Amino acid sequence: MIPDDKLLQPERLDRIKSAIEAKKTVKVSELSQACMVSENTIRRDLIELEEMGYCLRTKGGATLLEQIHDQSPFSNRLAIQKKGKHNIAIKASTLVGSGSTIILDSGTTALELAEELSKKDHITIITPSLAAAEILSGINGITLILPGGIVNQFSRSLTGQPAEQFFAGIHVDILFLAVKAVSLKTGLSDHTLIESAVKQQMIKAADRVIVLADHSKLGKNALSRICSIEEIDTLITDESADPDFIAKLEDAGISVII
Repeated sequence: MIPDDKLLQPERLDRIKSAIEAKKTVKVSELSQACMVSENTIRRDLIELEEMGYCLRTKGGATLLEQIHDQSPFSNRLAIQKKGKHNIAIKASTLVGSGSTIILDSGTTALELAEELSKKDHITIITPSLAAAEILSGINGITLILPGGIVNQFSRSLTGQPAEQFFAGIHVDILFLAVKAVSLKTGLSDHTLIESAVKQQMIKAADRVIVLADHSKLGKNALSRICSIEEIDTLITDESADPDFIAKLEDAGISVII
């Protein structure tokens, strides 16, 4: 039997989930003691559970995200910052003209954009998102292309070396990039290395890089760095974004659309 201080991550996640279910709201410090690991390890575990649609991270802890039994973790994530994501998608869609070739990243904000792009005509959309592909497939006037890759069950996207190689061999007008964190100092980042590697190839393939990020992603850092701030052209965010952070982005030469 593995001692408590040597819990494997799946066992740790089960213990954290049990604590959140029992108390609804928990502190990182409490979970650290219960699992006998560092608070940084707990924070990483909570990031993964949030990505699974199980909880919402708060300052110093997490709270249970009430789940509907017939929904998937990805579907649960769609409810987070729903209004902001929808407004970002509406604005982003106005930047796509007839004849455009675009890469649409995976993620819940990108999925909102897929709904808006489904109303467009004579455009080519390349996406690693299986959820976006379901929305866009079979629509007259839209040429839909999917890369190969390994399916990430939490993001419902195609990842891994096949996806990286595919994006390394194409060129598009616009990339709509979804990220988990935007920092002035460290740039854009994601929670997983495998997703970040695909996003890096997408950036190289595009003439224009447009980041879709609601206010909760700004001023944050995630595990895996994608690129520097200087490598993006435009950020589209919602009206709750910190004005000081936006001003600093604009000072850095980034076009910001609210």
